[in-house]
Amino acid sequence: MLFALGFLPMFGIGGLTGLPLAFNIADIPLHDTYYVIAHFHYVVAPGTIFALFAGIYYWFPKATGRKMNETLGKIHFWGTLVCMNVVFTPMFIMGMAGVSRRLFDGGATYDFAQPVLHWNVVSSWGAWIMAIFQIPFIFNFFWSIWKGEKTEANPWQATTIEWAAPSPPPHGNFAVAPQAYRGPYEYSVPGTAKDFTAQNEA
Repeated sequence: MLFALGFLPMFGIGGLTGLPLAFNIADIPLHDTYYVIAHFHYVVAPGTIFALFAGIYYWFPKATGRKMNETLGKIHFWGTLVCMNVVFTPMFIMGMAGVSRRLFDGGATYDFAQPVLHWNVVSSWGAWIMAIFQIPFIFNFFWSIWKGEKTEANPWQATTIEWAAPSPPPHGNFAVAPQAYRGPYEYSVPGTAKDFTAQNEA
């Protein structure tokens, strides 16, 4: 859930920083600078990477029958979120100072770029530290396959029918063919005893 929620403000930053590029008065000086790189990557990186991690954490119990460690997951999330901003935010600063992209020396030969070039170092440190924060995820993933907490078939109390399969699922997915009695998103139905009602519950 943290990765799903973390995606929203990151994608929002990417979207909002694209608005100035729609106006020629701003786009002409910003075109082909680091600003465009930062804007693009704020849209693309969280949208793919955060969604990938959210999916892995969510589907891991169904695939393996075990949960991943939550503490390691939180370390992985917060480290990745902070470092991703450390990587891309300096690019906005350099872009607004006029540092162009695709320079073989990163702008070292341009006088106007000198006051902001140290942000390249900050961005690089952010990338390396973010790589280090992937180690808890890698360890968590493989350790949890064998040693993770065993879980029930529907640990997230999801309503969709695939959670009626055992965890891990056998050959053919379902031990008994499921029957759908309702739509997939029956949350907080008035008059029911619990907050969610699964599709396969009569």
